Parts: sequence; structure tokens; C-alpha cells
Amino acid sequence: MAKKSKSGKRENRDKPRERRERRFQPRPTVSPSIAFVLGGFGALLMGAGSWELFGSYVSESGATPLAATPGILIAGSVLVAVAIWIGTSGEALLRVGDAGLAVEKSGLRRMPWYAVERIEWRGEAVRVTGKDDLGNAMSIVATLATQPQGGAWIAKEARDRIPALVDVPADATLPEASAAAGESLALEPPQVVGRRCAASGTVIAYEPDARVCPRCERVYHVAHVPEACACGASLAGLGAQSKTG
Repeated sequence: MAKKSKSGKRENRDKPRERRERRFQPRPTVSPSIAFVLGGFGALLMGAGSWELFGSYVSESGATPLAATPGILIAGSVLVAVAIWIGTSGEALLRVGDAGLAVEKSGLRRMPWYAVERIEWRGEAVRVTGKDDLGNAMSIVATLATQPQGGAWIAKEARDRIPALVDVPADATLPEASAAAGESLALEPPQVVGRRCAASGTVIAYEPDARVCPRCERVYHVAHVPEACACGASLAGLGAQSKTG
């Protein structure tokens, strides 16, 4: 068997680590069958009201509008709007993965793993407190009713990355984190230029000078990489020969 060349080994080592995350849609709080019935009945009223009002313009067999026709059309529109409202959740979408946690609602706001301060199970929900990537206070709540898999994946990923900050008991009523849950998304490499070294405060001026913790994504300057990250991960492999990612 042919041996791998040194250049081949170097290429494998230099290849950036693939970063991914999962995107979770919230569940509606009302049974879908109720929304379906309301929406169907509303659509029926809208169709009947529209025919009553405008049928005579398109066909000689069109009925003469009744006095209640506008009310029927309005009632149908209201029922359809209610069906849409109760059939969707007003909660934000959740993202969980290598880049940390994020909420998606009128934009994306992210909490990196290194900025998480506490994860607990309270009130049938996984509750996360910490700071976003700009340093502002942030909290994320994944309830069992609307985000069961989102909460399960938060707990699973956090136990692997920042176990000391996780206070979710093993007997919590969370489901198992399913490998089929959520939408898997690819992430760009982390932006390191302009960041400060977590150990020394040195500003990263050039990307090759940065070393990123594979668990919590703290950034270190190559000259100040500690033996272990603040999250507990070993940084022994992030020496001067390694590259970002």
C-alpha cells in the first residue's frame, strides 16, 4: 500500500473544519386540525361572498347580491386570518450549532458558546442566559410546547461544549435530540480579524495569527495559546503550525 505523502498530510491538516448548525421552526400552539377547519370554512364564506358580489358581472346566472353579502365576505376573511394566526407561532426560529445559539426573527442575533453564562431547565423550558456577539445581554427560551427539539439540541450541544454551565437534569421531560430534526445549514469560517485574544487581549491583525477553540470558538493569538481553553477543551493541537478553523 502506498504511503501518504507529507504534502497530503499537510493539506488535510490545513483544510478548514466544516462548521454547521441546525435551524428549528417553532411549533404552533393550537392543533393544526382547528386551524384547517377554520381556514376551510373561512375560504368557503369568502368564495360565496365573492360570487354573490361579483358573480353577476361574469355570468348571467350570477345571483343578485344579498344585503348580508359584504358581512359574509368580511367574516370569511376574518376566519382565514385567524386560522393563519393560530396555525403559526409568533416565536423566533432557533439555531444551534458550531457558532453557538441564535434566534431568527426580523434578523439574526447570535450568542456564541463562549458567551453563554447559564443553561437551566425551568418551567418546562430550556432557558439560556449570556451575551450576544456584541457583548449585550441576551436570553433564549426553548419551551417544550413549541421548541422541543430546539431545546433538546441546546442541552445536547452544551453538555459536549460547556458542561459546567448546564443545569438540565437527566430526568427532564425533554425528548431525545433527533439527528433528523431541524434543517442542517453550512456556516462560513469564523471571522477572527479584529477580535481580541481571549488570553492576552492582543488584537488579531492577520487571520493566520488566530487559533480558534474547536468547542466554544474562543479566539487566541498564536503567541498566547494556553494549554487548555477556558471552556476546558485541550488546545494542545493548536500550535504555531496550525491554521484557523
